[in-house]
Amino acid sequence: MASDSNKDINNETEVLDENSKKECHKCKLLEEENRKLVDEIEKFNNDLIVNKTLTAIIDKHKKEIKSKDDKIESKDEEIKSKEKEIKSKDDEIINLKKKHQYELGSAKTFRLSDDDKNNPTNLNEDISQIQEDLEFYVTNLRPKTDIEINLKNISRLLNDSKVKKSKFTYTLNSSSELNDYMPLIKAVLQRHVLRTILDYFDKYNRKNSLELQFLKQAEDLENLAKRLEKERTGSDAITSALSVKIRQQSFAALGNRGFSNIKETNTLHDFIKDSKDKLNKEMESYRKILDAKKKEDVEKKVTDLIREVVRLFYFRLKTQEPIAEFKWLDDNDEFEPDLMKELYDEGESENGSVEMCIFPLIYKNDESQPSKLQVYTKATVFIRDSSLLNLSDKNPNPKPLQS
Repeated sequence: MASDSNKDINNETEVLDENSKKECHKCKLLEEENRKLVDEIEKFNNDLIVNKTLTAIIDKHKKEIKSKDDKIESKDEEIKSKEKEIKSKDDEIINLKKKHQYELGSAKTFRLSDDDKNNPTNLNEDISQIQEDLEFYVTNLRPKTDIEINLKNISRLLNDSKVKKSKFTYTLNSSSELNDYMPLIKAVLQRHVLRTILDYFDKYNRKNSLELQFLKQAEDLENLAKRLEKERTGSDAITSALSVKIRQQSFAALGNRGFSNIKETNTLHDFIKDSKDKLNKEMESYRKILDAKKKEDVEKKVTDLIREVVRLFYFRLKTQEPIAEFKWLDDNDEFEPDLMKELYDEGESENGSVEMCIFPLIYKNDESQPSKLQVYTKATVFIRDSSLLNLSDKNPNPKPLQS
């Protein structure tokens, strides 16, 4: 029994030993696996450190690259800015050269630039504006509304303004005749206003007037320039053109500022003020504006009208080369369509004679064709219409003129 028991114990021991061996083997395997895991963890940690280092290096390089890119971009912008600056300087140099060439050319030529107010096109527009302003100042002359017309004075003005050779006599006896004569009455008043303004300037001789002093000095300098060209040797084009350029620039300045308001006091020039007062009084003798507001508006307009008429006829026409002139066609001339336009043209003027010139012919001589005129503005004329006129031999006992 004892031997069996020992045998059993031995068997159990062997089994335990075998199990222990197996367990030990498992432990060794686990230890090996654990070591491998430790190694892998260590390697992973090392790789992680390397990755972080690489990431840091990459980030650093990225920052350096971005910084360099920014510097390159900044340099590129700087280069572009410099290129623009260089181009701007080049353009400035080119423009200065052009300006110099233009000024040199302008010093030798007399043509006025397109944006010059005295260029023929612009001059014509201003002439048309003066004609419109004359019409506005005279007013529409509608009787029995806001205008009172003096028939006696109008009749006298009509007869004073017509061609002197004409045997016709204008006789207005009553306001009922005004409708037939109204276009002519408006026209003769426009003519009278214009000629009166021109007459005011012709008689203006204020010795201390800046405009007249300037005018005298400019004419003296122009004459000296002519003498310089004539009496001194040389072949330059500038001196040859000098007298004309002095005239053009001097009269352009007068055309811009002549008879403007006095800067220090911002008051009307004495010539404008005196002429305005006289002209308004003169026009009152032909037509009275009964509406106070309309009268104020019309009489305010006359200051600009007087100034622009004087500037145009006495200053701006002299900026042209050759000098532009004006002429009143009051010589009983036959109608010439190249030089005249009929007032309220009705297409019946082919064989008519000029009874009255309402607005003068403005022209200059054509250098290429001396016998031909270069017309700026045709003369506005009234053609004789016998149906509106009373012959003295057919009206031996005319009714007295009524006012």
